[in-house]
Amino acid sequence: MSLLKHKRSVDDLWPVRRKRVLVRIDFNLEINNGVIDKSKDQRIRAAIPTIRRITDQGGICILLSHMGRPTGHKFGVLKNDDAKRRRYLNIWKDEKGAGYTVYFSLLSGEIKKKILGWSSVATSAADLSEVQGTGKTDLFASLSNAEKKSLLKRFQNGDHSTTLFPHLRQYDGYHDELTLMPVATRLYELLNADPSRPPVDVHFAEDCMNANDMVASLLPGQVLLLENLRFYSDENSLIESERMIMAQHLAKYGDYFVSDAFGTSHRRNSATTVELPAIIGHGCCGYLLKKEIESYVDLLGDSPRPMLAIVGGAKVADKISLLEHILRKIDTLIIGGAMAYTFLKVAGYEIGNSFNESGQSFIDKYGGRRNIDELAQNFLIKAKACNVQVLLPVDHVCHTTCEATDSPLITETAHIPSGFMGLDIGPRTIELYRKCISQSKSVVWNGPMGVFEIPTYATGSFSIAKEMGDGTQEGLLSIIGGGASADAARMCGHASRVCHVSSGGAASLDLLEGKVLPGIDALDDLE
Repeated sequence: MSLLKHKRSVDDLWPVRRKRVLVRIDFNLEINNGVIDKSKDQRIRAAIPTIRRITDQGGICILLSHMGRPTGHKFGVLKNDDAKRRRYLNIWKDEKGAGYTVYFSLLSGEIKKKILGWSSVATSAADLSEVQGTGKTDLFASLSNAEKKSLLKRFQNGDHSTTLFPHLRQYDGYHDELTLMPVATRLYELLNADPSRPPVDVHFAEDCMNANDMVASLLPGQVLLLENLRFYSDENSLIESERMIMAQHLAKYGDYFVSDAFGTSHRRNSATTVELPAIIGHGCCGYLLKKEIESYVDLLGDSPRPMLAIVGGAKVADKISLLEHILRKIDTLIIGGAMAYTFLKVAGYEIGNSFNESGQSFIDKYGGRRNIDELAQNFLIKAKACNVQVLLPVDHVCHTTCEATDSPLITETAHIPSGFMGLDIGPRTIELYRKCISQSKSVVWNGPMGVFEIPTYATGSFSIAKEMGDGTQEGLLSIIGGGASADAARMCGHASRVCHVSSGGAASLDLLEGKVLPGIDALDDLE
């Protein structure tokens, strides 16, 4: 198809031995007090095949990732102003306590116990195990910044001569809770989980823009994870020259470029997904990105009919472009989640206190103002003209507030009484939607049916995931488009039963809307 072509993959890189391969990865995951929940490390696990492909051939794998949305600092300023750079390196000496807890969290259990033994909470710490995840970091976090500073100084002045906070750690763009160091630890564990395979060394560079010496010292088969790219604002700067400065610097680290970060491929302003492959002179996709491309080529190309799209989430304004675009490709559209209440209200139903956008307007991508009610009404007319059946909820699970309850109101019709809000689709709607899935040959799902994070309102989303999983075993082409719907499928254990769960919510939406993704377009086409 014209908008999404097959791309060269990591399999096309040769020779790789002794070559340094820059791999743009997506390790943007949840970390609490320096600890990664092992049930939520899918993004690290998903990167393993591409990393192993490189290291098994004797290549040197250099990983680049972002995490969160830190303020960041301009690399050009730090690079060209030695006095300012030195001043940032000394910020840790003030009373703000930047970096104290994250530094402590990355120490071994034995050392943590030793440090806490010097503290005002020594009695509480005495009963804690040296095993990771037993509460030592939480206890340290409860201390005052002054005591944290004193304890770490005592630790540093003992047998540890390394600088406590090197390089970027104390530039004003650094956020201790967004360091990727815990990811390096978990990556090492996963890469070395199989004792029958040769061990893999994983190193960590505490400043992604000051890693020249570490890169030069790497040996074939080793891995280096660079610190959070977004600690430098140049990574997503709106100014091309700033992005180019960062990309040109990072390009010196590698010989080849591989992208395995579908979740950031929709971002046009990204030094490491757009400018970096252009500077290196080529780019190919890793196994995760390859699977994303192939899955969407299958879905958006000549997919089996009838084809069903299930769209949920909160706002019509966020997904109207998607809805309008996919009308040409589908036979049936299921609408759930909060956006369903806007369509129901426009259709004349009572929706109580449910979230809705009726009466509102928004500015579209062309700069024009669009009225939500008119938009929803016109969409239903377009769908009918395209012979697309649109299914809306026929009953609801409700409550007076968005909180858990043992006795939610289940409506008998699509109307929601005054004082209540819809928080999930009801049992008759679930059966209607399940039947529609069972009669389809292709299904794409983007957006949950309700507030699935609260068990009371999770049945709708979980039922959709199960029905898609069941259908896949019978030959259904099934794709879950990342984001919250992917989280729901994982929570109920059915994510592994569908054909593909996308790793990028916003990127998935853009593809379904027919957009060209800059991070994919920048890679080499497969000839």
